[in-house]
Amino acid sequence: MSMWGEVVLVAVGGAIGTAARAGLTLALGDDLGPALVPLINVAGAFAIGILFGWRARMPESSRAQRAQLFLGTGVLGGFTTYSALAVESTDLALLWWGVATVIVGTAAAWAGVWLGRGKRAAR
Repeated sequence: MSMWGEVVLVAVGGAIGTAARAGLTLALGDDLGPALVPLINVAGAFAIGILFGWRARMPESSRAQRAQLFLGTGVLGGFTTYSALAVESTDLALLWWGVATVIVGTAAAWAGVWLGRGKRAAR
């Protein structure tokens, strides 16, 4: 696949992920308020971790690379929204919220990688 084909995979995946995040924001934003952005980011980090752990078990192939570009960089990259978290964290009262989300998101990504690697990682 050409470089431009890979760019299209990321762009289409990003549009899907961004639309999913926007849909959740419209559906749940009033109910969850400022908790929604961190929840989306932590869930996305966990899913990215699973994808990367799963990818580590797979043999190198162009198909696996395209799946990672589409799902990881595109869909999940568009779904997570650290830029919105950064904007919310400009309110100094919510700065701790941003820091905590990054820490919990990193832990979720590690857990996802561990889960995605499965039993082979234990050997």
